[in-house]
Amino acid sequence: MRILPVGLLLLVPSLVMAQPVADWQQASSSKSAVTSAPLPPLRTEPPALRTAPEPVSAPFTPALTSAALASPAPPLVGAISEVQPSQPAQSQSRSYGPQRVSFGGGVSATFDITYQTLKGFRPLTLDIYQPARRAWPLPLVVFVHGGGFGGGDTRHAAGFEDFPGTLAALAAQGYVVASVNYRLSGEARFPAALLDVKAAIRWLRAHAASGDIDTTRVAVWGVASGGQLAALAGLTCGVPALEPADLDKDAPSGCVQAVIDWYGATDMKVADKPATGFTMPATSDGGAFLGCEPAACPPGLARLASPLSYISATSPPFLIQHGGADGVVSPAQSQALLAALKERGVPGELVIYPGVGHDFTRNGAPDPGVNQQALARIGAFLATIFPPGPVGVKTAQQRGPVY
Repeated sequence: MRILPVGLLLLVPSLVMAQPVADWQQASSSKSAVTSAPLPPLRTEPPALRTAPEPVSAPFTPALTSAALASPAPPLVGAISEVQPSQPAQSQSRSYGPQRVSFGGGVSATFDITYQTLKGFRPLTLDIYQPARRAWPLPLVVFVHGGGFGGGDTRHAAGFEDFPGTLAALAAQGYVVASVNYRLSGEARFPAALLDVKAAIRWLRAHAASGDIDTTRVAVWGVASGGQLAALAGLTCGVPALEPADLDKDAPSGCVQAVIDWYGATDMKVADKPATGFTMPATSDGGAFLGCEPAACPPGLARLASPLSYISATSPPFLIQHGGADGVVSPAQSQALLAALKERGVPGELVIYPGVGHDFTRNGAPDPGVNQQALARIGAFLATIFPPGPVGVKTAQQRGPVY
């Protein structure tokens, strides 16, 4: 057997270890190069436009009429544009701001704008839809989503495949439209959600100059549980119990000039009367919202959360729409609201759709025709309450999205 010199044996371990060390250095260098390279822009191709279903004949003759009833605006389909960082790219970190989205009809939107940050809670955001050209400040429509107080978000509504496209179509008619997130019942109890909706309205008024918003013409529109919150927001202007305790006296107003309520509950005290009111089982959404079932709540709490408790001669006009076969929120709730408005001389309109269930469904499935009719009536109502054109305001500069 050949014996190697001692010096050569001492060199062998060094030769064996050299290759792995070189490989690690190369991998580290390669990994560093990958992570420091700028990310490619995110793009998606716009989906094809869909044809809106033919609206069915109106089962109810409203008090307000408009050409919009005969030719409802078809929903538009949005195309996500390039996402832009809100700050210059850094070598090891990136910061992303609100996302810009383009729609047909000259409408642009900005998603995920933070309007309120409360300690211990997620940042609360809203989406804003704006027509491209604005010769003067436009009326504002604030949308409040449904979801049984415990779910939902700004971009979804029952019965609509592309709800952002629907909100964009409304904006194309000459409105700034904002869709609002709020604290859900699993995060905070009543009146947290209502306070959030009012905070969003105040935030939008505070930024009215940037968004070309006419602060004298603000409407709030809600569906289901969002309809109840919208009605409360419209009826509780200046009610101390339903305003933040630390609200600055110089803060913009959270009041509105019109309310659109789609099948929202109006009287939470009638939990034990399913034939005429809002039915709430032992583990109800409303119970989670209040923190107790209405029948078992401390005296006055259910009344405090009921829109019927606040109607006065100074309440804003209402458009109320409800399915005649709604088994979740009885149409009697909306009928009681209309009667109370009329009793106090407040303009109100109620549209009942026979045979239509909750979320404007028929036989358990969304009814696109009813949804289109309901949207057309919104257009007619807003055109009557907020006529097109400037109303005692300065002409706005023409500019693009500013949020």
